[in-house]
Amino acid sequence: MRSEQQAEQYALQIYGCFLKVMHTCAGIYIWEFVTTLDFEWKVYTGKQPWRWSFIVYVAARVLALTCIILSLVGFNLTRQFNCNAWVRFVLSTAWFAAASASFLLVLRGVAIWGRDSRVVVLTGLFWLVNMVGTCYAITRGHIVWSPPLQTCVITRTDEYRWSILMDFIQDFVLLVVMVIGVLHKRNATHLWNILYFQALFWILAAVMTELPSLLMGFKNINDAWNMMFQYPHLTVMVITSSRAYRDLFQYIT
Repeated sequence: MRSEQQAEQYALQIYGCFLKVMHTCAGIYIWEFVTTLDFEWKVYTGKQPWRWSFIVYVAARVLALTCIILSLVGFNLTRQFNCNAWVRFVLSTAWFAAASASFLLVLRGVAIWGRDSRVVVLTGLFWLVNMVGTCYAITRGHIVWSPPLQTCVITRTDEYRWSILMDFIQDFVLLVVMVIGVLHKRNATHLWNILYFQALFWILAAVMTELPSLLMGFKNINDAWNMMFQYPHLTVMVITSSRAYRDLFQYIT
């Protein structure tokens, strides 16, 4: 009985740490979103040319912001509410924000390879398969109201590990395709340097932030540990992909 109580107390402590990590990521992302709105404003007002890829860029940022706001509202409500409906909205916005950020990788890889049909098929196939996994992940997991924490608690989070694995493989393949393409077209121009360092940074960002979620999901210590690194991964992926898009967009124009 005592060990069970200690285990429950430990799980509550870790869940509290998870909430602190979520709030930290929320603050970082909201600050990033607000301070970079001038780029969107320039496109909306015609000061920057419009490209259709801009829709993907906006989708990634807005969906991530929606996920952050929904998370802040849901985790800070102290009265019981429909946790199940709330978590489905949070998962939907989070996974589709990550998918939009990944699609920016697809577009970058295809452009680097000069729209080579083999690259289009390979990257497009990986992205579509991951989208299927995304839709599956949204239906997984279970949500309950926790009286001790006075908030919704997501359980059975180990069911997300296969979707996280698919996302990790997809991002890694897309990034490798991009790096190989950049190295294949090596030259001394400033544009090549931008593409090269962005590719390297993306690889580090994807691996360093998603690998912990993957490892925790398969180790399955508890639900809080399984979720601990997912907000940092979403925050880093959307910020790095959107910054890379803005830098290249502004350089070209």
